Amino acid sequence: MPFRVRSTFFRSSERLSQAFLREAICFRYSAVKLNQKGDLGNVKFAMPFVLVVLGLLVLPFALTQTSTPPTPQATLPQSSAQSKTTAAPATADQPIDTLPRKYIDLWNTGDFDQMKSFFSPFYLTSHGPRVVVTEEMLRRVITFWRKSMPDLTFKIEDTVIQGDKVAMRLSLRATYKNVLFPFTIQPASDDPPRSIRAGEMLFFQIKDGKIAEIWEQYDELVMRQQMGGIWSVPKNSEPLSEPSSKPAPPAPKP
Repeated sequence: MPFRVRSTFFRSSERLSQAFLREAICFRYSAVKLNQKGDLGNVKFAMPFVLVVLGLLVLPFALTQTSTPPTPQATLPQSSAQSKTTAAPATADQPIDTLPRKYIDLWNTGDFDQMKSFFSPFYLTSHGPRVVVTEEMLRRVITFWRKSMPDLTFKIEDTVIQGDKVAMRLSLRATYKNVLFPFTIQPASDDPPRSIRAGEMLFFQIKDGKIAEIWEQYDELVMRQQMGGIWSVPKNSEPLSEPSSKPAPPAPKP
């Protein structure tokens, strides 16, 4: 029932009850007189009428108590930050060094099936000009390195994160099996295994959830030496001139 209709009904009921109350008071006064005169039969006949009047007096109060709508409990509005935190998926909280670690994992395992899940072309600067690395190029380079050192393993020693950049210091361990660099020896099958130990620094830039650029520096000279690198002086080169034993002329005075 709408609120306005209930209010009108209660006001009408109150007016009607007040009118019946006045009549009941008059009836009570008349009943007392009849009782004094000894005419009790009329009083017993009027008792139902009195009960109806009392019921009409109680009815508005009872309806008011039962029909009053419950007061709604105040609920604290949930802040936008809380709602975003609840709705955010767990994958959105992955560390920024997740992709660099997958990249190093690719070198350690040679599992090219995982490349599709994270790879996109990126810029690389390593011992030369800046080039664009495609999926096919990276596949060839990793295959060539792992052919030379089948147990090639990079270990992450340190990681530093600043903004969208990730810096990593790595150590390299491997066993030399095939030529990797020019002017290094080819290991023979009966030669003792040559262990390769070197260090590397990698700097990654992450943009839009992808590796955008990599800067790389590794100990190539150390690796060449451990792989039996040969350095020779050309035969037609002239020896360096010996320094003169004569004293240098004095500087002119200003």
